Amino acid sequence: MPQLDLLTFFPQFFWCFICFFGFFLYFSYYIIQQIATILKFRKKKLIALANEINQKKDGSSNLLTEYDKIVHESFQETKDLLENLIIVGNTWVSTKLLKLKITKLSLVTKRLLKNSFEKDYLEFAKVPPESFVKVLKKRKKA
Repeated sequence: MPQLDLLTFFPQFFWCFICFFGFFLYFSYYIIQQIATILKFRKKKLIALANEINQKKDGSSNLLTEYDKIVHESFQETKDLLENLIIVGNTWVSTKLLKLKITKLSLVTKRLLKNSFEKDYLEFAKVPPESFVKVLKKRKKA
């Protein structure tokens, strides 16, 4: 076989070894170092991005707590305003009812309440129920 010939085997082995060793040195000093530099840079960049993401997560959680706080305060203020409105409305209605009792419409209002709502009429007239029944009986007899 020609590839195992002793005259050509040693030079082929020698040049194969020299070429392999040359490629090995070239790859180990230039190519592998460039690849290692790229990998280190990528790792540092990934760490920096992960830190930035964690900081943004902390910021978003702070934002959510601020939002919840603002919503809670606005609901509390709305509740206070509605309670104040109810108090003002009740006082307004009671003053208007007192004015109605004093004016000429008082008789008409009493008749309407008596015919429509006996309980409201009793409250409006501030008459105890026993005397109201007596007044009704007297009116029926007359």
